[in-house]
Amino acid sequence: MLRKMALFRKLFMNFAFIVNVACFEVRPQEEKAMFKLLTSALVLMSSAALAAPVQFKIASEMKTLNIATVENRTDLENFTGRTSEVSGTLTFDAVAKTGSGTLTVNGNSIGTGIAMRDSHMKSKDWMNFAADPDIKFVALSVKNLSGNDYEVKGTLTMNGKSMPVTAKANVLFTKANEATKGIGLGGDALALTTKFQVKLSDYGVTHPSISSGRVGNILDVTVKAIATNK
Repeated sequence: MLRKMALFRKLFMNFAFIVNVACFEVRPQEEKAMFKLLTSALVLMSSAALAAPVQFKIASEMKTLNIATVENRTDLENFTGRTSEVSGTLTFDAVAKTGSGTLTVNGNSIGTGIAMRDSHMKSKDWMNFAADPDIKFVALSVKNLSGNDYEVKGTLTMNGKSMPVTAKANVLFTKANEATKGIGLGGDALALTTKFQVKLSDYGVTHPSISSGRVGNILDVTVKAIATNK
């Protein structure tokens, strides 16, 4: 941070020098336009110099704001599992539009609406969530596609196995205001929605119900979370 402040001071001194020279060389009626142009340039340069990634923590205690869904579709049976137990930390640079982070979903808390199916899913014959509940995604690279949309490449760990995953993400940054305070956040807000697919066989899940077509081998995963920097 000290290095960035020193760079900002240097930029400001250079700006002052340029203004003095420019105003000396141009006619009085052109001074105002020249000053506006140079001021805009300074704002852009100082923003780039002072931009820095900020760490956010998912507001895990706010169960209504965070949700992870897992969808499975086949010709024979469709179901959706849900949980609000999402945690993790995110790092985001609103100027450079880059970031990183870790998301963890408690797989043992996922419910599909049928108790017997939930029990089977948590057993060692399926996801083994009872013994190893964490579904963890670690972002390794973040690429801004356009606006608030990003491509995120990382590693997903589940059932003791880690595999590369590419996710689509939408990230909305909001400075702290009355609305963020109203929902109980102490600082700036970061709203994340990310979607990716999971191939069960990649994580050692090979149940006869998959080979028979009753359960699909591909899961569609969506995670929505709210994080704050305070």
